[in-house]
Amino acid sequence: MTICSYADPDVINEETDMTPQEQLELVKKHYSLNKAGDFDEAQKLLTDDFSITIPDYMPFAGVYRGKNAFVELIPIVAKSVSVKTLTYVATTVGDDHAVELVEFTLEGGGDTPVEVAEVVWFRGEQISEIRPFYFDPAPFIEAAARNAAKAAAENAVASN
Repeated sequence: MTICSYADPDVINEETDMTPQEQLELVKKHYSLNKAGDFDEAQKLLTDDFSITIPDYMPFAGVYRGKNAFVELIPIVAKSVSVKTLTYVATTVGDDHAVELVEFTLEGGGDTPVEVAEVVWFRGEQISEIRPFYFDPAPFIEAAARNAAKAAAENAVASN
């Protein structure tokens, strides 16, 4: 019985055509380009049928598809939860996927980072899917409620 196995860094995975080191470099490049706002270059790293799936309990829930998924999703996240800082903590790779540990600090939520593990799948030499897992979604949900209340108050003042 195998309890834990590790990918051999010199073996190319049949599903991805990449070594674990190449997978690591691809993930880091993708996150770096998105953080810098270089969406055109980041899109080149995604499959045509790329998807990012956000769980139903999140304020920005949904399945965002295609190379423009991040272009569509990032403004929705920014508006709903007001991200103050975003830190990429660590990446681990193996087989046909990677896990990127990400920390968000939200406006009005103090300085305690909110932790997310994003599972990244590969196909060929591109990223085919990202699925985030939120350790504690409450800070995101609370931030979205704060922002919605603030927007409603501003709209009420503007309409008077």
